[in-house]
Amino acid sequence: MKRRRLSGLAVSVLGVLLTAQPLKRLTAQHFSIGPEVAFGDYREVSSDLHYRGVGGGATATVTWKKWSAHVAISKVTYKPTSDGTATQQFDAREVDVRLRYYVSGPISAELGFVNRKADPEFEAQSMGAITAGAHMGYLLGPGVHMALSGGLMFGPRFSGGGTISPLGALRLGLGLTVDALRGRLRFNGDYDFQRISRKTNDGSGELPAPIQQSLGRAGIAVAF
Repeated sequence: MKRRRLSGLAVSVLGVLLTAQPLKRLTAQHFSIGPEVAFGDYREVSSDLHYRGVGGGATATVTWKKWSAHVAISKVTYKPTSDGTATQQFDAREVDVRLRYYVSGPISAELGFVNRKADPEFEAQSMGAITAGAHMGYLLGPGVHMALSGGLMFGPRFSGGGTISPLGALRLGLGLTVDALRGRLRFNGDYDFQRISRKTNDGSGELPAPIQQSLGRAGIAVAF
């Protein structure tokens, strides 16, 4: 079943908010939004099914006291690489939502969900999962922030079926933000890695069918 909700998106940007900064900084930022460019690498079942692609999307971040919410949407057109056996391209439309709560020092707790739709539907796996983990923010210098995040993906569901162990899906992230115009303009970049140790069973026993995606995003966000 085709999905068109993210069609027509222009180039998008990261709205990485360092909610792991001290509370004084948390209350300074209320809302940011912007476009971004996305670059992806996708592998499924084995390295022979290997795709790379580019696309665009958008991001928005809202903060209130110790809370913040980060939403990123993207559409990447993946094409088979020359070193693999895949023959057909597909579009991956992804929605990534994260709710963060500042804990202490550089650390925030993070809870959210990710939903990725493949079109054509069975050229690659559509997937949805709950995410939970930690987010750490660091001030590298005046107006320059770095963020590290990591966690697990729980209860994933796949369009082609399959199962994972309780600790079989993880995600890691790295972000960099540079403020300009007194923080009203932000140049952003981030990298998100997902690895899902999926298994399938055709009646003859379980077989490994892992899914892996690396997604990089870069662009500009306007803060209000």
